[in-house]
Amino acid sequence: MKVDVIIAGQGLAGSLLAWHLIQKQLHVAVIDDGHRGSSSIVAAGLVNPITGKRLVKSWNVDSCLPAAVRFYRALETALQRPLYHEKSILRLFGGEQEQQVWARRHLQAEYRAYMGDAFESNERWPDTRGGFYIRQSGYLDTRELLAGITRFLQHRRCLIEARIDYRDIQIRPQEVRWQHLRAKRLIFCEGHRISANPWFRCLPLQPAQGEILTLKVDQPLPDHIINSGKWLLPIEPDHIKVGATFSWHPLDGEPTAKGRQELLAAFQRMWPQKQAYKQVAHGCGVRPGTRDKKPFIGMHPRYPQLGVFNGFGAKGALLMPYYADRFAAHISAAAPIPQEVDIRRFELALFSGE
Repeated sequence: MKVDVIIAGQGLAGSLLAWHLIQKQLHVAVIDDGHRGSSSIVAAGLVNPITGKRLVKSWNVDSCLPAAVRFYRALETALQRPLYHEKSILRLFGGEQEQQVWARRHLQAEYRAYMGDAFESNERWPDTRGGFYIRQSGYLDTRELLAGITRFLQHRRCLIEARIDYRDIQIRPQEVRWQHLRAKRLIFCEGHRISANPWFRCLPLQPAQGEILTLKVDQPLPDHIINSGKWLLPIEPDHIKVGATFSWHPLDGEPTAKGRQELLAAFQRMWPQKQAYKQVAHGCGVRPGTRDKKPFIGMHPRYPQLGVFNGFGAKGALLMPYYADRFAAHISAAAPIPQEVDIRRFELALFSGE
């Protein structure tokens, strides 16, 4: 069977790229193994425009955030289900230095759209210096999105449940073949598995494992995301998510007792009011981060039939809609890939295969 594009992986990256390509009338085949090992199925999908101790804007947020919100609202209409939930973030100050940084940022014009007012320590957070509100934040329900796009792809009969064996890929002068499929291009959206890909393993991936707890609580938390190193995310009146840990070894996607204790301690620190809770789920995934903190997007310089859309790390919900649209425009109409994410920045390594 002949198609325009084969996509390897139907996590968030593969799903959004497939959607954009199909909207451009391309014939797509998506190969996925049922999300086994995918970090997208575990991810909380947080969208946070202000990050880090220095309270800086998330990279390219001014372009990516409006594009993400527009896309998710349109996708909600198409799939007839809520996907993106806007919630302000209550950021607790980590100390006097953060208070001083906020005081400066709050007055800067480029930060006014995102920086809200400060609040004092109170009975909810008696042992803190208070904090401030972050605007235009929220979270993407990644499970609902993946389930909706899975049904969409199944309805179009373009989703194949399998895991690609690299040895089955044949690269021809004008096409690429995998089993019964022939395509002009094959795009890898494999998450951290890209480190084993024979054509793209030289890309400087920096994966990090993360764990998230889902708890049922006996009293509702405020309808905001609470952030202080880790975060609390109310997803229902009596259910919250607590995340997330970061570790660089091992990268096996297995939850740990250490991670659970770390997350429970963070929950009790950020919400010191004593209340009963019950653990509902303990998830773990490997984020496909990159060393230069920018995604990997583009076609292989030696094998232009092969491409990659990967490396979004913990910022996928924010960054992917914007860059999926641009990569789809490149694939369908040869539009330029934004230079900051183009894998040609690693052209020498890709040519040498190191």
